[in-house]
Amino acid sequence: MIRKIGLTIALLGLMGCNSQINEAMISDEPVPASQIRAASTAAKVCARHAPNWGQVEFALKSQGYSETDDDSLAAAAKRTKSVFLEDVNSDVVVQLGSSGSEAACLIGVPGLTPTQSYQLALPWVDQFDLLTNEERGQGLSAKAVQAWGRLDEERIVYVAAYKAWDVFEVPGAAVRLIYISR
Repeated sequence: MIRKIGLTIALLGLMGCNSQINEAMISDEPVPASQIRAASTAAKVCARHAPNWGQVEFALKSQGYSETDDDSLAAAAKRTKSVFLEDVNSDVVVQLGSSGSEAACLIGVPGLTPTQSYQLALPWVDQFDLLTNEERGQGLSAKAVQAWGRLDEERIVYVAAYKAWDVFEVPGAAVRLIYISR
């Protein structure tokens, strides 16, 4: 359970990608395949229903996710108008919501390495036919392993694979999907 390992909120780091990276929070020990499978399943749900985060929440809850009862996450959810769901069997945490005009799905796993976060993001990259930030003529945040995006007539999609996620008090990483319908 996530509460057992402890969580803290750095609200500026939840949705943004411009702040500095805390090197101590980068995991170098890969998580087991079972956690990757659980995170991949959550990522598929986010992609299938994006940008309908209410439907994502419903689908994840039907698969056993529940709103976290961690006090700091509950307070952050209220402030950021988002919801934090966790799968107590895998410790996968999903944040759904908005920050400003961005609606996003973040999937984090305590212990997830930057390489694993990159791999977790690739199905989104393929599904939405995204280009790297470099290919799009943009830079890369110090927090990101890689970032991708695409703007077309129907939607704007951004994906980032992070080296670490500021929510965990232990090393771990996350991926983020932002999907905006036009």
